[in-house]
Amino acid sequence: MYKLIIEDDEGKTTEVPIIRDEITVGRKEGNTIRLTERNVSRRHARITRQGNGLFIEDLLSYNGIKVNGDRIQGKVAVGDGDRVQIGDYQVSVKLDKGGAKVQMSGQGPQTTPINRAEPTLMTGAVQSPQATMPQPVQAPVVKVPEKPARLIVVSTNFARQEFQLEKATVVIGRTDDNDVVLNHRSISRHHAKIVREGDKFQIMDMQSANGVRVNGEEYGKVELRKGDKIDLGHVRLVFVPPGQDIPKEQIDAMIVDRDQRGTPVIPILLTLVLLAAVGGGAYWFLTQSPKVDVDAEAAKTLVDVESDLSSKRWQDVLDKTGRIVSNTAIAIRTRDAAQTKRAIAEKESKNKQIYDRFAGAAGSGNYDAALKTYREIPEDSVYQKSAKEDYDKIFPLFVESHLKLASDARAAGNCSEARSQVQLVLDVDPKQVRALAAKDQSCSGSSGSSSSSSDNGSSSKDHRHKDKDKPKVADGDKPDKPEKTEKPEKPEKTEKPDKTEKVEAPPAGADPEQVLTDAQSEFVNGNYDKAISLARSVAKVSTNRAWRIIGAAACRNKDLKLVGDAYRKLDNAARQYLIYVCQREGIVQNGNQFKQAE
Repeated sequence: MYKLIIEDDEGKTTEVPIIRDEITVGRKEGNTIRLTERNVSRRHARITRQGNGLFIEDLLSYNGIKVNGDRIQGKVAVGDGDRVQIGDYQVSVKLDKGGAKVQMSGQGPQTTPINRAEPTLMTGAVQSPQATMPQPVQAPVVKVPEKPARLIVVSTNFARQEFQLEKATVVIGRTDDNDVVLNHRSISRHHAKIVREGDKFQIMDMQSANGVRVNGEEYGKVELRKGDKIDLGHVRLVFVPPGQDIPKEQIDAMIVDRDQRGTPVIPILLTLVLLAAVGGGAYWFLTQSPKVDVDAEAAKTLVDVESDLSSKRWQDVLDKTGRIVSNTAIAIRTRDAAQTKRAIAEKESKNKQIYDRFAGAAGSGNYDAALKTYREIPEDSVYQKSAKEDYDKIFPLFVESHLKLASDARAAGNCSEARSQVQLVLDVDPKQVRALAAKDQSCSGSSGSSSSSSDNGSSSKDHRHKDKDKPKVADGDKPDKPEKTEKPEKPEKTEKPDKTEKVEAPPAGADPEQVLTDAQSEFVNGNYDKAISLARSVAKVSTNRAWRIIGAAACRNKDLKLVGDAYRKLDNAARQYLIYVCQREGIVQNGNQFKQAE
C-alpha cells in the first residue's frame, strides 16, 4: 500500500494511506485531502492508483506541482521515495511493502477537531491522529508604531468598534481573559489569535467551532493584508496595517448584518393573518424565496477584485471574476467589466512566472540567462519596475564577466573567442564604452600571436627581436601609435578556505561547469540546500561562480555565517550583487559579516 507523508512549513507531518483508486488534493472543502494554506489552489491535484502504480495529475493549479524538484505538466507516475511539492507542503511517497491493512468500520472515518493549518483528510479516507495544538510562543516585545495595526468591526453587532494590535500575540475570543473580547454566541471562548512577526501579521484559528474566514475563504493560518475581511462566527472585522488607515466612508459602506437570527415572531403572525385573509394567493407569494440581486452582489465582488489586483493576488481575481463571467443572470455590462479585470490577472500571472525566472537567474549569478529573461517582461507589466531595478544592478556585472573572458581569450591568442565575448556585450548595448574600447584592442597575447594567425591556427613570428618582420611604412606616413590598453586589475586576494571545512567531492568524471549549471537550476527551483551542496563540490575549480550561487542561496536560507563566508571569497563585482540580493531578503552588511535588518 502507498502512503503519503505530508509535511507543512512548520515541520509537522501527517501520514495518509492511499486506500482509494482516486483522491483529490486542494484547499476547498470536498477534497479528499484538504491543504488549507493560501498557495494551494481550490482543486490542486488528483492522485490515482492504477494496478501497482501511482500517478499524480496537476488540475491546472496556479502554483503547480513539483516532483523531485521539477514542475510537472499533466499526469506523471510517482513511486516510493519521490518528493512532491504542493504549495508550502512537502509530500513524500512511501510504499508500505508489508501490506498493512487499514481497519475500516461501517461508521466511516473517525472525526476529530482539526487544526486548520494542517492537512485535513476528508470523507472516504482514514483520519490521521490529531496533532497536539502548539502552545503560543512568547514573542519578543515589539515597538509599537505611531498608529498600530487595528481591527475594525464592520458587522452590525459591535459596528465600528476598533481594537489595536499592540502586542506581539493578540488572542480573540468570547471570554474576558482574551486580549480582544467579542461577547457573541457565535464566537468561541478562545477563537483565534493574531501573531506579529516583523512587519507581517498572521491570523490563526484556535480550533474554534465556527472557524476563521478571510475574504470568504476558511483558513487555519494566513497572512493578513490591508482591507482583508475577517469573519469570526457572525462578527466581521477589517484588518488595517500599522501606520495606515481606511476612510470612515469606506468603513461605513462595509457595514453588513452578519447576525443570522431566527425568524422574528411578528412577521410570522403577519403571515398567518394574510393567509387567513386572502387565501392561497397570499400563501404562494409569501412562500417564494426572495430573489437575490445578483448584479449588486457582482458589483460588490468587483470592489474586492480591485483590492486583489492592487495586491497582485492574481488567482483570487481569476476565481472571483470567473464566477461573474460564467453567470448569465448577471448584466452583460458587469460581466464585461469582470472579463476585463480577468484578462489583466491572466496576463500578469504569466508575467510573474517570467519575473520569478529572471530573479532566480540574477540571484544565482547567471547574468546571461537573467538578461535574456528580462527582455520577455512586457513594458506595461506591474513587474517591470522591480525587474528594471534588478537589471540595472546586474548589467555592469554582465559586462565585467564577458570583458574578463575576452581579456583571457586575447591573452591566450584566441582572437575569435575574444571578439565573440565583446560582441555579446555590444548586442545588448551597442554603445557600451568599455566594450567598444575592448573591440578595438589588438589581439596579441604573451605568445605574440596576431589576429590573423590566431584565426587560422598558424603561429606567427616573434616581433620583439626581429625588426625586419615589422611592416614597412611609406615615406611621409607616420605609423599609428599603438593604442594604450589598460593594465588588467590584479585579482583580489581571497581567503584560503578553512582547513576544517568539509567540501563535498563532485561525482567521478563530472564536468564542473555542468555541476554549476545543475546548481543554478536547483536555485531557480527553490532548492537552496541542494544548490549549495552542488556548488560546494566544485568551489575549488570554479571559485567565483560557485560562491556566487552559494552566497545567493545562503541569503534565501537566512544563513548569515555562510553569506559572510561567500562574501569573503568573491571578487568585488560579485560582492556588490551579493549585498543587493541579501538586502532583498532583509539581510544587511556589517563589514565582512551580515546580520538581519532591524
